[in-house]
Amino acid sequence: MRVIITGGCGFIGQMLARSVLRRGSLVTHAAGGEVTAAVSELYLADVSAPPALMFKELEADPVSVKLGSVADLSFCESLFAGATSVSVFHLGAIMSGQGESDFDLCMDVNLRGTLNMLEVARSCAALRPRFIMASAGATLGAGAPTDFVSKDDVVADWTRATPHTTYGITKACAELLLGDYSRRGFVDGRACRLPTVVVRAGAPNAATTGCFSAAVREPLAGRDTTSPIGPEVRHAVTGHRTAVGALHELHELPAATVDAVLGYDRTVFIPCLAATMKDLEAAVRTVVSPSSLGALGKVVYEENEALSAAVGSFPTKVDCSRALALGLPDVPDPETLVRHYCEDFPDDLSPAIEILPPTPQVDLGDCTVALITGGGTGIGKAVAARLARGGWQRDGETAVLVLTGRRRGVLEEAAEEARAAAASVGCKVETYAHAADLTSETEVNGLFGAIRQRYGRLDLVFNNAGANVPPTPFGDFGLKEWRQIVDINLNAAFHVARESYRVMREQQPQGGRIINNGSISAAVPRPYAAAYTATKHAITGLTKQIALDGREHSVSCGQIDYGNVVSAISAGMAVGMPQADGSIKPEPRMSQADAADAVHYMAALPLSANVLQMTVMASHMPFVGRG
Repeated sequence: MRVIITGGCGFIGQMLARSVLRRGSLVTHAAGGEVTAAVSELYLADVSAPPALMFKELEADPVSVKLGSVADLSFCESLFAGATSVSVFHLGAIMSGQGESDFDLCMDVNLRGTLNMLEVARSCAALRPRFIMASAGATLGAGAPTDFVSKDDVVADWTRATPHTTYGITKACAELLLGDYSRRGFVDGRACRLPTVVVRAGAPNAATTGCFSAAVREPLAGRDTTSPIGPEVRHAVTGHRTAVGALHELHELPAATVDAVLGYDRTVFIPCLAATMKDLEAAVRTVVSPSSLGALGKVVYEENEALSAAVGSFPTKVDCSRALALGLPDVPDPETLVRHYCEDFPDDLSPAIEILPPTPQVDLGDCTVALITGGGTGIGKAVAARLARGGWQRDGETAVLVLTGRRRGVLEEAAEEARAAAASVGCKVETYAHAADLTSETEVNGLFGAIRQRYGRLDLVFNNAGANVPPTPFGDFGLKEWRQIVDINLNAAFHVARESYRVMREQQPQGGRIINNGSISAAVPRPYAAAYTATKHAITGLTKQIALDGREHSVSCGQIDYGNVVSAISAGMAVGMPQADGSIKPEPRMSQADAADAVHYMAALPLSANVLQMTVMASHMPFVGRG
């Protein structure tokens, strides 16, 4: 069998080639059905070769470097000549930055080159060759006032292509071509939309977002690096192992499975997570020993505001459900991405930098583990400080507080305050801050993967993350705003509760407690709060269902309906809120500390007792008799 990797001398191309060599064989179509064939030839096709390949094993048979451009039809024909069994990994492309500066070259390589490869694959001697293509999220566009997709929207395989770059346009066209060539049976096409890959080893490529890799690679090599993108810009990234694994595993899937899941649309978003440059910097510091922090290179920000705005406009919430349904690998957290780079490319690290071993799993008998979502601010932060003072965990055990939310900085501040609260009363507590967008199934999976790895169990969850919009009359409420609130208040709560339930069901001893943050608005709504009211009403149903289903697994679930707690969401209450009679009046609020005490009370109950629903409110707020 001959394997052709276009763009084969690039970073992903060489990583993929090594993966193919190590397996030694690939699935292919044959007259009698699908068979596994040994790889006898491996072509790395590219426009130029590096001074040396990244891995020694690529410098011997069956690997050959073939130089030429896929825009040249005769070069493409030479790659297939004489092969009766062939698989193609089509990675070669002009990247975003270069594509914008050279329209003709981008069209020639990315569009005509893809068409050349498809046509030659169609006419070659192999039976329906597998054709795996790398696409990109650049097929979607966001940031312009007229775009129907914004940075806050969830995007998926079925989101309509609206590219803003020539690179994105060529990739969108290539996806359509691949789908039609597959529908007609010319090739067995499958494509991955790859987000920014972190961490890329070696020299940077021409991608606009290459600085996300540089923020890890350069400091670990002891070199300073300059970023034109701001430190707090969130961007969708994936790991190099996830990217290579997705390409390889997508090739190996049976045709019947791919046809059943993908049908005519042969392209999937692979799992990714939203990370900032600061997140990646923090991950580097986490894996490096304290004694060698001074040897790290620095990330200097010389922000190009236009570039930051452009990258910040990209959607970061990606529904990767079809990729996960196919069994493609998930993406780990930023710390693990950095560790994977250090493990795979140890020679690229500065000799002065020592990498710490992964945090070992804590002995199951030593700790009682709590997860607090929205743990960096407001009620979540107050709950962390209250639980840190103890009185809820099993006797003699260390209280572990896992704080999660979108912003790593505020999570670390909340974790520090929790440790200070514990020290003030002589309690032993461990804190772990894990940044995650809880509306992303992939990032929730990453969060719970980290909890399993570090602690092996989960005993308590305060499902607290939520959001609202300013008061809006029902007739004026936009579908976009509705979806955003439903995604944060309900879908994220479901994601967290489901994964918590799974951990609690599987662990020994079995069981745990889930406390959902509800609202009195679920029963008595405020004027002009349709989405908030509907989602909190849904949380009540979710709570009752988990409480019912959890009986057989000792999973207790309850809910606290808060009313007027001091927080960013309730800030307008001090000025004035719409009343049922049409007036605007200020409303009393209760302290976050009092709200946190309610969580502590429920957390301290034995699993044989449960508070299904509790109302905790400011005593003088207009609730009883509201309306």
